[in-house]
Amino acid sequence: MLPNNIQSLATLARKAVVGNFRRNIGISAVVAQKSMDPIQKLFIDKVKEYAQKSKSAGGKLVDASPEILKAQKEEIERIENQFGGGRSGIDLTKFPTFNFQDPTIDPIDMEKK
Repeated sequence: MLPNNIQSLATLARKAVVGNFRRNIGISAVVAQKSMDPIQKLFIDKVKEYAQKSKSAGGKLVDASPEILKAQKEEIERIENQFGGGRSGIDLTKFPTFNFQDPTIDPIDMEKK
């Protein structure tokens, strides 16, 4: 009778330890997620800062100096001249529109054989 009591006590203790262990792992995972690595936090802060600057710039380059803007304009003009835009009035910043026309096909007369 004594070995059965010890065995049931050991089983109960094991269930309690396993249950507490699982619960503690679940709680510590949430706590570990909330406390971020300092470098990861810095990265996220910089991404958020850049997103805010990008919205305020209105689609232009963020923190661009006049030299950078001048170089960008020169590159765009060079590419437009190279690929047929610019003087010909084609806007290379727009996606091209395609107009496909179906060819006319002669109907096949199945009755004539």
